[in-house]
Amino acid sequence: MSFRVGLIAPYPDLANLAHEVCKDLNEQIDIYEGDLGAGVKIAQKMQDQDMDVIISRGGTALAIEKAVDVPVVSIQVTGFDIVRAIHSAKQFQDVIGVVGFRNIIYGTESVEDILGVSLKFIYLESEGSADEQIASAIEGGLRVIVGDAIATKIASRYGAKGVLIESGKEAIVKALEEAKHVAAVRRHERQRAEELQAILDFAYEGIMAIDQNGVIKAFNPIAGRLLGISTDKALGKHITEVVPEIGFDLVRSSRRSDLGRIQRIGNTVIVGNRIPITVDREVVGAVFTFQDVVRIQEVEKEARRKLYLSGHVAKHTFDDILTKDDNMYGAVDLAKKFAATESTVLIIGETGTGKELFAQSIHNESRRSDGPFVAINCAALPESLLESELFGYEEGAFTGSRKGGKPGLFELAHGGTIFLDEIGDMCMSTQARLLRVLEQREVMPLGGKRIIPVDVRVIAATHRNLKKLVNDGTFRADLYYRLNVLNITIPPLRERFCDVSLLASYFLQVYGADLKEAPKTFTDEALEVLEGYTWPGNVRELRNICERLAVAVDADKIARHDVLRLLKPCAEAEKPSIPTNSVTVSIEGGLRQMEEEIMRQVLQRVGGDKTQASRLLGVSRSTIWRRLSDNG
Repeated sequence: MSFRVGLIAPYPDLANLAHEVCKDLNEQIDIYEGDLGAGVKIAQKMQDQDMDVIISRGGTALAIEKAVDVPVVSIQVTGFDIVRAIHSAKQFQDVIGVVGFRNIIYGTESVEDILGVSLKFIYLESEGSADEQIASAIEGGLRVIVGDAIATKIASRYGAKGVLIESGKEAIVKALEEAKHVAAVRRHERQRAEELQAILDFAYEGIMAIDQNGVIKAFNPIAGRLLGISTDKALGKHITEVVPEIGFDLVRSSRRSDLGRIQRIGNTVIVGNRIPITVDREVVGAVFTFQDVVRIQEVEKEARRKLYLSGHVAKHTFDDILTKDDNMYGAVDLAKKFAATESTVLIIGETGTGKELFAQSIHNESRRSDGPFVAINCAALPESLLESELFGYEEGAFTGSRKGGKPGLFELAHGGTIFLDEIGDMCMSTQARLLRVLEQREVMPLGGKRIIPVDVRVIAATHRNLKKLVNDGTFRADLYYRLNVLNITIPPLRERFCDVSLLASYFLQVYGADLKEAPKTFTDEALEVLEGYTWPGNVRELRNICERLAVAVDADKIARHDVLRLLKPCAEAEKPSIPTNSVTVSIEGGLRQMEEEIMRQVLQRVGGDKTQASRLLGVSRSTIWRRLSDNG
């Protein structure tokens, strides 16, 4: 690292000697000649040129130090320098006066015997007393004075011989080394100061530091903006004049940090930290950091928005629900009404009926549509893993936990909706924690102590009878009533047979487009087979069958036998046992009359349940209704 060093020599020989030293050491410094006032003027110009350090000597160094802010290194007078000057003065007289401050010339008495001279020491008490003390010594008979440039000039003025104590090369080398050290320290301090200032200026929070008397020593722009006072008006003032609400006395008396305190200062609500600065168990100041609560909420909202954009998105709306069934229309209308509220919704329906489709539609129709939609299947994860996924965990909460911890799904869903599918399969301990979240609107991560407030709407879904689970003791009654605020029942596909052909044709078009093929269609006979099937897997099963048909059938028209080939294994797997192994049918009449007789007998044996009868006979409810209605 290079530094700019300047040397101002009070006399010509010192300047010449400095040039020789720099040449010997291959050092590059600016060397000028100027004594006292002349030296000060040169130093002021050096300051304007951003000189790092100035080197000078004696009274000139003292004068420069008072006139500029640049560090000044003085060329020290060494014992060798004094001995050389006394030896030079000996040629004029054996009695020699030595002038200087005590710390400079003390101990020189020992050279008297070596040099064969008599020394009279004039110890200066201050720079201003030099004239009087030297004049008094000359009046007392001293004719030769050894000292610095000022002392020799005074001696000459009073008629005595002045011998200058000249600095040798070793003194200049030592001053040069010290100057580089001072420059390095100063550069480092300036760098640290700039870094600190940058931190203060560009921090997202207000920062204020005070000394042990409560006087403000640091005050960044954000603090000024939050508190409504400029930095220049705050610095140097007592804290009680600027922000009396902060309470410095509380921090000083307690000697403890006060973190996360929420308070109002003027029209601003802040959350702040008060940290005492302690040295040797004594409070010598304090630092206050604080943020605007509104700003924190904005940052949190932005962070959660990024999480939302990273994948927690509801893709479906009510427009994606295809139906021609009145009961289904009723469920959709009810769900739209529920979307306008903030209440918890419980969706009841068999597997594959589209519970998550309803949940996403409710979210996208609500005021939370811009927030995240986070879904989890409670039946798909073991108890321990489900809790950590829902509520998150801190680092070290359990063996194998992620470094730094992990936010839970409730935290990720802040400002949006969380969908808890198959909630009837949740264990009792997790139910207890979930109930607390629903009631308190806050979560505590596993292994943690901090409470995280969450603003989340809950939509739960189940294919099970929660009321029965409550009676059986496997589901908490309080949680059931907390969830069952608004409920929607989605009818199974077998109870809305009119939707089968609508959905089947739609799925076939979708998968045909995915395969980049011309869209296939069903024959009427094929659709009749689909309508006659009971669909235990509901819409999900229908969608899977249509995907297989789109891939497996090469023809443009999907025929009855194509559907039967794929449905036969499914029908055999789910075919229930008939209450009795046989029915008695008269062979009189035509085939249609025998079919109608079979339908009547099966209906009688299942208590008139057309749904169960259609499942046993392998035909649709509409077929039974139509056949029997036609004949009264």
